[in-house]
Amino acid sequence: MKLGELEREVMEVVWNEPTAEFTVREVNEHFPDHAYTTIMTVLSRLTAKGFVSEVKHGRFNTFRATATREDYITGMIMEALSSTNDRQAVLARFAASLPASDQRFIRKIFSRDQ
Repeated sequence: MKLGELEREVMEVVWNEPTAEFTVREVNEHFPDHAYTTIMTVLSRLTAKGFVSEVKHGRFNTFRATATREDYITGMIMEALSSTNDRQAVLARFAASLPASDQRFIRKIFSRDQ
Protein backbone atom coordinates (compact mmCIF):
# COMPACT_ATOMS: atom_id res chain seq x y z
CA MET A 1 0.00 0.00 0.00
CA LYS A 2 1.41 3.36 -1.01
CA LEU A 3 1.70 6.25 1.41
CA GLY A 4 0.82 9.85 0.66
CA GLU A 5 3.54 12.48 1.00
CA LEU A 6 2.66 13.64 4.53
CA GLU A 7 1.96 10.06 5.62
CA ARG A 8 5.44 9.06 4.44
CA GLU A 9 7.00 12.03 6.25
CA VAL A 10 5.20 11.10 9.47
CA MET A 11 6.30 7.49 9.08
CA GLU A 12 9.91 8.63 8.63
CA VAL A 13 9.68 10.23 12.10
CA VAL A 14 8.25 7.02 13.56
CA TRP A 15 10.65 4.72 11.68
CA ASN A 16 13.67 6.69 12.86
CA GLU A 17 12.96 5.43 16.39
CA PRO A 18 11.37 2.04 15.76
CA THR A 19 10.93 1.00 19.40
CA ALA A 20 9.61 4.37 20.59
CA GLU A 21 6.02 5.32 21.21
CA PHE A 22 4.95 8.82 20.16
CA THR A 23 2.11 11.06 21.18
CA VAL A 24 0.45 13.22 18.53
CA ARG A 25 2.16 16.23 20.10
CA GLU A 26 5.61 14.61 19.84
CA VAL A 27 5.09 13.82 16.16
CA ASN A 28 3.62 17.27 15.54
CA GLU A 29 6.83 18.89 16.87
CA HIS A 30 8.53 17.64 13.69
CA PHE A 31 5.97 19.48 11.54
CA PRO A 32 5.77 23.11 12.66
CA ASP A 33 3.93 24.07 9.46
CA HIS A 34 1.08 21.61 10.13
CA ALA A 35 -1.73 21.85 12.64
CA TYR A 36 -1.94 19.39 15.51
CA THR A 37 -5.27 18.15 14.12
CA THR A 38 -3.69 17.46 10.72
CA ILE A 39 -1.04 15.22 12.29
CA MET A 40 -3.72 13.57 14.44
CA THR A 41 -5.71 12.79 11.27
CA VAL A 42 -2.61 11.43 9.52
CA LEU A 43 -1.84 9.16 12.48
CA SER A 44 -5.46 7.95 12.50
CA ARG A 45 -5.22 7.11 8.80
CA LEU A 46 -1.89 5.35 9.33
CA THR A 47 -3.53 3.33 12.11
CA ALA A 48 -6.40 2.37 9.80
CA LYS A 49 -3.91 1.36 7.11
CA GLY A 50 -1.98 -0.76 9.62
CA PHE A 51 1.28 1.21 9.55
CA VAL A 52 1.10 2.23 13.22
CA SER A 53 -0.62 0.85 16.27
CA GLU A 54 -2.41 3.05 18.75
CA VAL A 55 -2.35 2.49 22.51
CA LYS A 56 -4.65 4.39 24.85
CA HIS A 57 -3.06 5.81 27.99
CA GLY A 58 -5.90 7.47 29.85
CA ARG A 59 -6.46 10.86 28.21
CA PHE A 60 -3.82 10.48 25.52
CA ASN A 61 -2.76 7.89 22.97
CA THR A 62 0.62 6.80 21.74
CA PHE A 63 1.57 5.47 18.33
CA ARG A 64 4.34 3.14 17.22
CA ALA A 65 5.35 1.55 13.94
CA THR A 66 3.90 -1.89 13.26
CA ALA A 67 6.66 -2.70 10.75
CA THR A 68 9.97 -1.31 9.60
CA ARG A 69 10.78 1.00 6.71
CA GLU A 70 12.42 -2.01 5.04
CA ASP A 71 9.20 -4.02 5.38
CA TYR A 72 7.29 -1.18 3.71
CA ILE A 73 9.75 -0.92 0.81
CA THR A 74 9.76 -4.70 0.37
CA GLY A 75 5.96 -4.60 0.16
CA MET A 76 6.12 -1.93 -2.53
CA ILE A 77 8.58 -4.05 -4.54
CA MET A 78 6.37 -7.12 -4.16
CA GLU A 79 3.34 -5.10 -5.25
CA ALA A 80 5.22 -3.89 -8.34
CA LEU A 81 6.31 -7.45 -9.16
CA SER A 82 2.73 -8.67 -8.90
CA SER A 83 1.75 -6.37 -11.75
CA THR A 84 3.86 -8.22 -14.34
CA ASN A 85 3.47 -11.54 -16.09
CA ASP A 86 7.25 -11.93 -16.34
CA ARG A 87 8.68 -11.49 -12.87
CA GLN A 88 11.99 -13.06 -13.86
CA ALA A 89 12.54 -10.50 -16.61
CA VAL A 90 11.79 -7.65 -14.21
CA LEU A 91 14.04 -9.12 -11.52
CA ALA A 92 16.85 -9.65 -14.04
CA ARG A 93 16.60 -6.07 -15.27
CA PHE A 94 16.42 -4.77 -11.70
CA ALA A 95 19.48 -6.78 -10.62
CA ALA A 96 21.43 -5.62 -13.69
CA SER A 97 20.60 -1.99 -12.88
CA LEU A 98 22.04 -2.23 -9.36
CA PRO A 99 25.48 -0.86 -8.56
CA ALA A 100 28.24 -3.48 -8.46
CA SER A 101 28.42 -3.31 -4.65
CA ASP A 102 24.72 -4.22 -4.35
CA GLN A 103 25.12 -7.04 -6.87
CA ARG A 104 28.03 -8.43 -4.81
CA PHE A 105 25.90 -8.18 -1.68
CA ILE A 106 23.06 -10.15 -3.30
CA ARG A 107 25.47 -12.83 -4.51
CA LYS A 108 26.93 -13.04 -0.99
CA ILE A 109 23.48 -13.49 0.55
CA PHE A 110 22.53 -16.32 -1.81
CA SER A 111 25.91 -18.04 -1.66
CA ARG A 112 25.38 -18.51 2.11
CA ASP A 113 22.18 -20.48 1.47
CA GLN A 114 23.85 -23.12 -0.67
